[in-house]
Formats: sequence, C-alpha cells, structure tokens
Amino acid sequence: MSPYALLGLSVLFEVFGDTCMKLSDGFRRKLPILGIAVGYAVSFYALSHVFASLPLGLAYAIWTSAAVALTAVVSRIVWKEKFNAKKIAGVALVIFGVACLRLGAM
Repeated sequence: MSPYALLGLSVLFEVFGDTCMKLSDGFRRKLPILGIAVGYAVSFYALSHVFASLPLGLAYAIWTSAAVALTAVVSRIVWKEKFNAKKIAGVALVIFGVACLRLGAM
C-alpha cells in the first residue's frame, strides 16, 4: 500500500477515535471507549508504517492537519458546531502550512 494511502487510513481512524471520544461523554459511556482504542491503535499502527517511507515532519504535518480539517467537518455535520470565518481561516492556514512543507520537501 502506498504511504499516502496509509496516511489517509491513519487520518480516518484518528478522526474515528476522536469522534468516539466525544461520544464517550467523558468516558461515562463504555462502548465508545472501545472505538477510541481501536481508532487510535489502527491510526498509530498505520502512521508508524508511513514514517518508514515519508519524512517525519512532512508525514506528521499532513496527518495532524488533515485530521484537524476532517474533525472540524465531522463536528459541523454531526454535532452542528458552528463554522465561522475564523475557523475556516484557521483550517485554511493549516492546510497552507502543510502545502509549504510539502513544497519544501521536493
């Protein structure tokens, strides 16, 4: 599997783990705790394989920024959290920063 596909898989499972953490209601609900464990375990396992192929700084920057952006979208859709200009600008700046890192790694 390509490192970028593994990175995408890692991001999806990290966001799944984050979502389960929200669903756990401060670890009061037990079933989502299993989702947290599975989500983070798969995410970190996949990410460890990504680090074997991609530079650490680049891979980690892509992983965190993609997870931040996707988590913001999930929060908007699932929990109807507000999306204002500041949040949009923040996500855009994170993505811009990763693009700069990517260009610098070429």
